[in-house]
Amino acid sequence: MDFSDHPGSSQRHVFSLAPLGVWMRLIADSGGVSSKYWGKLAKVLAISAMFAPLRVVERLVYSRSRMERIRIDEAPLYIQGFARSGTTHLLNLLAQDPQFATVSTFQAMAAPMFLTGRGWLERLIASRIPTTRPMDNMKVSLSLPQEEDVALANSSHHSPAHLLSFPSRSQDFLEKYSTMRLNNDEMRQWEFAYLDVLRRASFAGGRKRLLLKSPANLGRTAVLLRLFPDAKFVHIVRNPYVVYQSMTHMYKTMLSICQMDDANPDDVAAITRDSYVWMMTQYMSDRELIPHGHLAEIRYEDLERDPLTELARVYSELDLHDWEKAKERIEIYLESVAEYRKNTYEIDSSTIDLVNRDWGFAIDEWGYEPPKQAQH
Repeated sequence: MDFSDHPGSSQRHVFSLAPLGVWMRLIADSGGVSSKYWGKLAKVLAISAMFAPLRVVERLVYSRSRMERIRIDEAPLYIQGFARSGTTHLLNLLAQDPQFATVSTFQAMAAPMFLTGRGWLERLIASRIPTTRPMDNMKVSLSLPQEEDVALANSSHHSPAHLLSFPSRSQDFLEKYSTMRLNNDEMRQWEFAYLDVLRRASFAGGRKRLLLKSPANLGRTAVLLRLFPDAKFVHIVRNPYVVYQSMTHMYKTMLSICQMDDANPDDVAAITRDSYVWMMTQYMSDRELIPHGHLAEIRYEDLERDPLTELARVYSELDLHDWEKAKERIEIYLESVAEYRKNTYEIDSSTIDLVNRDWGFAIDEWGYEPPKQAQH
C-alpha cells in the first residue's frame, strides 16, 4: 500500500518510516542509487530521520529481551495465495472474527515504533493516507489488517517487499524471501526479524490467535511449519489469467511510486511471473507436510459467489470454533463492501498464450479456463 502527505497529494514511499540502518543496508546492497532518484531518496531518508527518536524510545520501552519473552501460544492461521489471488479479501473477511488478532496497517507502516506511537502517531498518519489503494481502489484504513511482510520491510531488510524500491534486484529478493533460499545465518536473521513482528502483533492484539497473510508465505510453508508445527492454513487460488493481468497492473502502478532504480516494469513482471512457478510448485510440494485437518483450499470465484457457504466449510475443515458468532460480523462486513466494483478489462490472446505456457500446471491443477472478460 502507499500513503500521502495529505489526501489527494503526491504519494509517499510506503517504507519511509523504516529505520535509517535498513535503508543504508538496502542502498549498499544495491550499489547505490542513481542521481535520478536522489530527490525521492532524500525525502524518504528525511522522514526516516525525523522519527528516529521515537524508534529509540520504542527500543528502550519495548526492549528485545521484553519482546522475546512474549510467547505465541496458539499457532497462527495463515492465508496463503499468490499476489492478486484474493488474499486481501479473504483476510478482511476472516479478520471480522473476534478470536483473531492481525498485523494492522498501522503496525505495518510504523513497525519500529507502533507500540509507542499508538494513539497520537496513529491519528497523524491516518490524516495523511489516501482512502483507497492505487492499484484496485480497495479501502485503506490504519485499523484494517495488513501483510506481515510490509511490517517486516518497515523494520528490516529481510522482506521481498523491498523489490518495490529496488526492482532490478527483484529476483534476489524473491528467491531469498519468497522461496527461502537462505544460508543458515540469513535464515537465523530472517526468523528473528519475522518473529519479532509476530510477537509485537500478538502483544498489541491481546495475545489472541494471529491471522496472517503475505503472498510470500506461499513459498514458505515448510519454514512456517518448522516455526509453528500446529499452524493452520487456508490456501486461496484464483484464475491464473486474471492473476497475471492484475499482477502486471499492480507492479506498473506501484513501481512508479516506490522505485529507486530504472528496472522496466515488464522485466519485473517477467520475474514475478517466474516466482509464481517457484512459489506455487513449492506450495504444491510442501502442502503434503501439513497435518490432516490443518489445510483448507478455496477458489476465489467460489468465495466471491457464496462467501458464507465457503467460509462455513473452511471453519468446519479447520475446526475453527464460534462460526455463528463470526458469521454475524462477516455478514455486516459484506454489506459494507457490497457497492465495491472491480476494474474490468479484456484479456488478449497473447496473455492467454503466455499464461498457458508458463502457468499451465496451475491451470490443470485447479481446472481453470481462459475468461472472455476478467476483473481485478
